Amino acid sequence: MVEMLVQVSGLIERGIHIKTLDKRLDTASMPEELVKLVVGVMGYAAEMELKSLKKRTAEGRAVAKSRGVKFGRKKTYTEHQEAEVLKKSKEGIALSYAGVSLSTITRIIKGKS
Repeated sequence: MVEMLVQVSGLIERGIHIKTLDKRLDTASMPEELVKLVVGVMGYAAEMELKSLKKRTAEGRAVAKSRGVKFGRKKTYTEHQEAEVLKKSKEGIALSYAGVSLSTITRIIKGKS
């Protein structure tokens, strides 16, 4: 919020006026003090809404995890491919397998070690 007030003060000093897209705020005819007050209140409201949004999101994520929802990208390999990669790795055979990229092979091995 402080950063926003500093930016707005800089704009006012340079003679730049602020207009919202919905045309509810136009600082061209407002005194500088009132502009700072309005922008400060708007900044505070935005900051509180962001905190509230983050809190609700974290709560929703926790509820989803407690229900067993899996997060992240789905696997791009089958259990058979995973088993073959792990088998070859344990046997010391070169880590190449048809249809599985090197990065996926690395991810499988790191995930199981």
